[in-house]
Amino acid sequence: MKSLAVRIATALLAAWYALCRLLPVRDQIVCISRQSDQEPVDFRMIRAYFQREWPGWRVVVLANTLKSPLSYLPVMMRQVFYIATSPAVVLDSYCIVVSLLGERIKAPVVQIWHALGNMKKFGYTALDTEEGHSAETAALMHMHEGYDAVAVSSLTFAEDLAAGFNVEPSIVFEAPLPRVDLLLDKGNRAAQRAAVEQACPSLMGKKVIVYCPTFRKAEPANEKEAMAALLNAIDFSRYALVYKPHPVSTQVIDDPRAIRIEDPAIDPLYRADYVISDYSTVMYEAGLLGIPVFLYAYDWDDYHGKRAFNIDLERDVPALFTADAREIMAAIEEGGFDHGAFDAFVARNIALPENETCTAHLCRRIMDLASGRE
Repeated sequence: MKSLAVRIATALLAAWYALCRLLPVRDQIVCISRQSDQEPVDFRMIRAYFQREWPGWRVVVLANTLKSPLSYLPVMMRQVFYIATSPAVVLDSYCIVVSLLGERIKAPVVQIWHALGNMKKFGYTALDTEEGHSAETAALMHMHEGYDAVAVSSLTFAEDLAAGFNVEPSIVFEAPLPRVDLLLDKGNRAAQRAAVEQACPSLMGKKVIVYCPTFRKAEPANEKEAMAALLNAIDFSRYALVYKPHPVSTQVIDDPRAIRIEDPAIDPLYRADYVISDYSTVMYEAGLLGIPVFLYAYDWDDYHGKRAFNIDLERDVPALFTADAREIMAAIEEGGFDHGAFDAFVARNIALPENETCTAHLCRRIMDLASGRE
């Protein structure tokens, strides 16, 4: 039944695409995201760059989470319309329409993904694991098919990314996400820091710890105990804890001592004195900001059996890796974080362009594809 439904949906999308192809192709780039219902920061920066450098072109951003198949149908129809009438398509996540239409799409499709660097196995390298999809579902949905170019923060991960998307390594190119420019911009840092303090005046006068865990499909058995241990290890007369969940996470820390900033335009990372994460690529963002990182691996014994990694977190990441929250707070108190080693680790995995911004570097590649120069 599911297979029949997918075939029918594919036929309808293909017919709608063929009809839309009768319309003129416009000077526009369509950017599609399933990560949130708000315009992703990377797409916002791409749009602003095109407006400034190529004012005759426009960038259309379609950002919609999948809440139900029925409500997502008009979203997919709109995606097809813009895919058919644009000379280039940019994705930051899996797109059902692109995968089902595949080679029918005439415009080049660029996958920039939504995470800096790459650590965890995903896509085709995580099939039939608890944190991945089944091989049956991947085949049925033609998962990650239809890409013409794939951006990666560093060619260090080129083969890992190619394997995850099941594409030829030759289409992978080095281009960190535009948001890196914001992390490196001193003016943006100051503005964001001020915005965080205005949103949370209680942070004033305290060292701020930002907790940024990775996304998990299922709640770990020891999650509540681990969160209680972390909160109980913190001296809240001297420190404040801000919880920054993964964009698609449903985890809730039900404790008034854990502060959460609801405004998606305000990033608490800019106010952090310390970052506690686990298996998340947010560690790269923290590294670019020069913030000490500590890895709270309270469910490691269970998680690494569900999800394989492209790097050895315990050996390759020069940061404390522990299941003991008290050990993390002791390390914070001692101030022994090795910034030089961590900076070198980040530099290996986020390859900054030499003579231009990350946004300019990526946008030029997109424009070259849209203009048929590649």
